[in-house]
Amino acid sequence: MADRSRHIVMRYLAAQEAVSDWANTAAYCPARFADGTLRSAQARHAVRLMASRLAIDIAQPTLSRCDGIDSLDVDTDSLAAMAAAEDQVGFAMEVFAARSFGHATLDISDRHKTTSQRLISLSGAEDNRAKTYDVTQLLANPNTIVDSATGLYAPTDAVLEMNCARSEIAAVAASSTSSNASTKSQTTSDDHSDDSREQSLGMLASMIADRVDLALDWGYPAFDEALFA
Repeated sequence: MADRSRHIVMRYLAAQEAVSDWANTAAYCPARFADGTLRSAQARHAVRLMASRLAIDIAQPTLSRCDGIDSLDVDTDSLAAMAAAEDQVGFAMEVFAARSFGHATLDISDRHKTTSQRLISLSGAEDNRAKTYDVTQLLANPNTIVDSATGLYAPTDAVLEMNCARSEIAAVAASSTSSNASTKSQTTSDDHSDDSREQSLGMLASMIADRVDLALDWGYPAFDEALFA
């Protein structure tokens, strides 16, 4: 029994270390941003599972909202795309919360919408967010739905969070630090530095990992074939 407990403790500590290691990968290796972000979230989930087995009290996933971020070294179009993803899931969560579906709450909806507003402001782009979206398919499948990215059934609210994260990862992957000022975030200086880019990627990786972590906590499959589809 002692050996088994020690093994769980070692796995718990290894998962904790993996959270930061993979987050650093996302920040310092742009080509591996998706891998680092998803692996970091996966490790967070493992930490939570091991903590439960060890009777360690650990905070539940909470969505960050870009609080305190004054600039991001990411191009305008990418930030606008991320804002749209947050806006869409925020609307869906509001609809679900009103009907007491799944884990949705008005606080979660508000966190997504606040993040969306912050991202569109940082982008300097024209605000073309739809604000309202077709949720017919979601309302027809409020409990579980087929995830179009994997073909797997998963809790609908978890799929919403995961799809938001996927859209944001794709937006960051498409981002650039073009020297053309018209394509940059209005709050980012023309004199870009590696540190600025790394800090921006680190903040975005952490924010997106929050969404993945929440999806996993709500029952989205945590195995690689689902996460890296």
